[in-house]
Order: sequence, then structure tokens, then C-alpha cells
Amino acid sequence: MKIAARIGCAVLALVMLFVLVEAWYFPRYRRRGFDVSPGTHDAIRLMSANVRCWSPTDLGRRSWFFRASLLLRNIADAQPDVIGFQEVTRIHYAYLTDHLKGYASVLAYRDGSFLSEGCPIFYNTQKFTCTDSGSFWLSETPETCSKDWGAAFPRICSYVLLREIDSGKAFAVFNTHLDHVSDTARIRGIGVVLDKLRAFGDLPCVLMGDLNAGENTETYRAATELFDDAKYRTENPPKGPTYQNWGQKPDAENIDYFLISKSGIDVQDYRIVTTLYDGVYPSDHFPIALEIKLL
Repeated sequence: MKIAARIGCAVLALVMLFVLVEAWYFPRYRRRGFDVSPGTHDAIRLMSANVRCWSPTDLGRRSWFFRASLLLRNIADAQPDVIGFQEVTRIHYAYLTDHLKGYASVLAYRDGSFLSEGCPIFYNTQKFTCTDSGSFWLSETPETCSKDWGAAFPRICSYVLLREIDSGKAFAVFNTHLDHVSDTARIRGIGVVLDKLRAFGDLPCVLMGDLNAGENTETYRAATELFDDAKYRTENPPKGPTYQNWGQKPDAENIDYFLISKSGIDVQDYRIVTTLYDGVYPSDHFPIALEIKLL
């Protein structure tokens, strides 16, 4: 009984510590937020960013309440027209919709839990009209909340069909996050996404997100049979990792991608956004940014 009581006290102490630390940063969270709007440029700029799920283990400068404004600075510097986020909970989404002005968004959560995650897409309403949108699950029954193939969680993909207001040209954007545990779930999950992409026929498409798979995997090979890895359509592809685990994995692989149609899209620039702020990482992933032109 004494051991159980000590364990209970230790857990309570950790919870109180977490609450105190988060309470310390919360006023900064509310105060340091600022509005970000899309820039004005001819090319189409896209960004993919894994924001890092809201976790009670992320204390201090890893707390979302500390990092949120740093992510906004990443976005403000890139001035994207389309942004795909991963690991977005209701806490993240409320902040992003509050501070991203001039964007509309599409989101579905992967399940009904309070800290459920989604893969929202934000798009510039001055540049595009959205003619179709939706979400589906990476499972044998993609139209309903479900998981298969040993996945740790239900996994979801959201998409938008956008039409440029000035040119009338259209393209589709998909945003997803594959499972981090099951290799089979990743392989079969990307298959579900590719099946949906094929339904758009010859329409140019961009698939962005965290595939949890390096380039020497069956998941990557399956995806690049139908699509090109956008960075290899540039002259000097960046070599650094996208997932760096708060700087602890400087030699890790790229697992975040822009995969694009083999025709209909001209790639003008690709980069990994490695900007830190006083040594602080905005997330455990670096965002990636892409600049394209529709042909």
C-alpha cells in the first residue's frame, strides 16, 4: 500500500509540474500570436508541416504553447498559398485558424477522441476557389472511421480540388500522415491514397505529408511509380533530414514529401525550412516548402 501511495504521489507531482509549466507559457502563447496572410506572387507556393502532436511530455521550449508563434514565423517567411499540416489536434487547429488570415481550410479528425489528430489543408482564398474537398481513411473501408493492417491509429487523408482564379487552371492537393508502427499499414495506406488520386485522371496532383518512410522503402517506391518526388525535379535537391527529433537526429532520413504528377506541373523551387529561433525548433520535423507553376 505504501508503494502504491508513493507511486500515486509521484504521478500527482508530475501532473502538477506539467500544469505549472504549461501555465507559465500560456500567457506567452496568447500574447505572442500574430496574424499571417498569404503573399502576392505568381507562382504557387506550398508548405507541409508536421506540428508535433500535443503531448504532456513536451515541456519547456518543446511545449506547443512556447513553439506556436515560431511556426507562424516559419509560415510568414515562406508565404505559402497552400499549407498541409499533420498531427493537428483541436488545440493546434484553433490557434492556426485564429492566426492564418486569408485562408480557408478543410479538416476531418481521424476519430472522435478529444486529442484526435487530423491533416488539414489551408488555401489562399484570394488565389483559388475550392470546387471539391473531402477526407477518407487509410483502411479497407476508407469512407468510415477505421483502421487495418496493424496500424496503431486510424489514419486519414484530406484533399481539396483548387482552381486558380486568374488562369482557370485546376489541380488537386492531398495531405496525409501514414502509420508510424506498421510497415504493412504504410504500404497499403499509400495504396488507398494512390487509388483516390487515380480517380482524378489527368488532373495535376500534389500529395504532401509525413509518410513515416525513407526513400529506400516499399512505401516510397510505390508512391514514386505514379508520382515524382518534387525535390528531384530541382537542380540541387536538399540532402538534410526532415524529421530531426528536436535536433537529436541530424542524420535521419527524409520522411516528409511533396509527391507530384509526372506532367502538368513545373517545379521552380524546393527547400527544407531549417530556421531556428534562438536555438529553438518550431517542431520535431522541419517544414518543407515547394514552389510550382501549373502548365
